[in-house]
Amino acid sequence: MPPLRPLAAAVVCSFAVVVLGCGEKKVVCPPNYHAVGTFCYENEVAVTDTSGASGFDSSLPALDSGNATADTGPTDASKLDGGGADSGSDAATDGNADAVSKPDTTKVDSKPGGKNVIGAACGDDLDCVSGLQCFSWPKGYCTVVNCDAPGSNCPGSSVCYAEPKATKLCHFACDTDPDCRTADGYACKRLTAEFGGIEARMCSPSGKNPVGLGCTKASECQGSATCLTDMAGGYCARIGCGNADPCDSGAACVLRNGKPTCLKVCTADVQCQIGGGNPRKCVDKTDLSKAAVKVCLDSSKSSPVGATCLTDLDCDTKICSIFAKGTCTTGGQPCLGDEQCGAAGPCKIEAGKEKGVCTAACAPDKKCPVNSVCVPTKDKTAGVCQPACKGPGDDASCGGVPGLQCVYGQPLAIIGVNSTAAYACAPIPAGGAGAMCVETKECNNALCLTNNDKSAGFCAPACGSAKFCTFGSACDDNGMAQCFKMCSGDFDCPAQMACKGLSGLAAKVCLPP
Repeated sequence: MPPLRPLAAAVVCSFAVVVLGCGEKKVVCPPNYHAVGTFCYENEVAVTDTSGASGFDSSLPALDSGNATADTGPTDASKLDGGGADSGSDAATDGNADAVSKPDTTKVDSKPGGKNVIGAACGDDLDCVSGLQCFSWPKGYCTVVNCDAPGSNCPGSSVCYAEPKATKLCHFACDTDPDCRTADGYACKRLTAEFGGIEARMCSPSGKNPVGLGCTKASECQGSATCLTDMAGGYCARIGCGNADPCDSGAACVLRNGKPTCLKVCTADVQCQIGGGNPRKCVDKTDLSKAAVKVCLDSSKSSPVGATCLTDLDCDTKICSIFAKGTCTTGGQPCLGDEQCGAAGPCKIEAGKEKGVCTAACAPDKKCPVNSVCVPTKDKTAGVCQPACKGPGDDASCGGVPGLQCVYGQPLAIIGVNSTAAYACAPIPAGGAGAMCVETKECNNALCLTNNDKSAGFCAPACGSAKFCTFGSACDDNGMAQCFKMCSGDFDCPAQMACKGLSGLAAKVCLPP
């Protein structure tokens, strides 16, 4: 007889009683499965119904041909082993559990909606694989309840999770909404360590609140959105978006705290209000395609450009530029990666070392707030607003932010704004353009241009084909094709170097005397 494969545990009842239909509740199995004892088995061979009018139960396993034939008279439970099935006693009648294989609950279908798996629809526990329960979510949800209990675990790649004060359940792991039972009201919730306490995507019931509405937990938000609890009153938003994963209608994908996030679009502050004393504003942002958009954000905090920050909510512009997540091994200068440390590296990334500064986006047709300068980005068509400062050593104007230096440079040209060279607080990475040096090995892919006795100098990287230098430097594209440190006077230059004009350059740069 071919091996039997168990499907699911059912009602506890003796084998004989189940076979005879003696008045006890009968085991119910899905199509293509049959009952033996308290388990359901997949049909390996055709099950022949020989009952006729005798009452013989066709859900019994097929009999071995040649050993016995079905008794057409009234069935006697005490005679079932008299040659009908294999000669060994059945586990349900003699207690020998080894005679029946245990159900396998470690195999999980690739998608919920398949029968009997984590996340599948169910009416009761009988619809789920042995060991799973039918949880009372919309149209049922096969799961492991209290999956954090000792000795319990989630099968396959399913995720053990619960919102505060709720029962922990095994959730089907997913990538996008179609992986879940969307027709039954489920979505692929995207949680993060900051919002949800876990980095995971899982199939859970969709809430009713659309993007931008208030919330206290992720289950209140529509679709895959989670609840941004760091905003007053909460904010339903989806974390994770882009060209291949666009936001739903009425939302835009923008960077929030460094993560692409779907936020509610707006044209006026009134469209952002949720009541309860939680004022919000319609704020100018730039989406991931660099298009200008307006989105609703919290207005409970108000720090100007240049102030220290850790999240976008710390700034009145709602843009916190993180410039450090650790420190260089030598010297302790803030850094994001090894390339910012050069010879002082590597960059040691450490919890609690993250640093940021409030900034704002600027462009030829979009000027900066008062007392700030548009520092151009690499493509020369846009920039970032940085605080204006008075000159070298003016750390107070730079907010005391480590890594920001008051340097002299050329702002991005903005329509209707005087864009002459000016001082601004700008990040000067170790070994970067304009950084102080004595030897070339101190520079990051750049030469160290020094004074005559080689006691002081600055890092001068090549301009490249784009002829671009970071703020604080100018490209000598007629000579060495290097980025020279800009200056307004000798005080901007390293010791024993002078602020001079250079042929072909409109700006003055630091050179040996």
